[in-house]
Amino acid sequence: MAAESGMTTLEGKKILVADDDASILRIVQMVLSRHGMTVVTAEDGEEALQKAVLEKPDAMLLDIHMPKMDGLELLSKLKATEATAHIPVGFLTAEKELESFKQAQELGVLLYIIKPFKPERLVSNVGILLAYQPPPEVP
Repeated sequence: MAAESGMTTLEGKKILVADDDASILRIVQMVLSRHGMTVVTAEDGEEALQKAVLEKPDAMLLDIHMPKMDGLELLSKLKATEATAHIPVGFLTAEKELESFKQAQELGVLLYIIKPFKPERLVSNVGILLAYQPPPEVP
């Protein structure tokens, strides 16, 4: 019963995934689609920024290393743009350098998933992203 209710929260949600590796995009799309999510993909940071504004996803997964705009710069722009600042963002990356992890945290990333990943772990992490509630603003 718990697994069913967990999946219900994922159904109908829209996730934007940005990665320059087409095979990663296909795998993530296949895994998340099986759980009833709509997956919008982007192959570089600029495309991801445009689609984030147009598509209004419920959450985003970004790679760090992408052409045109890397994931860290993209995250910074997302957080600085009123239309996208509220979107929960996780990184799905092969980047293991501590400095990149620290930078991502400072910019407000909520999850940092290292590739390769297990499909069931990806789904549970996306569930965490979707469940995120920002703290209330203090006047």
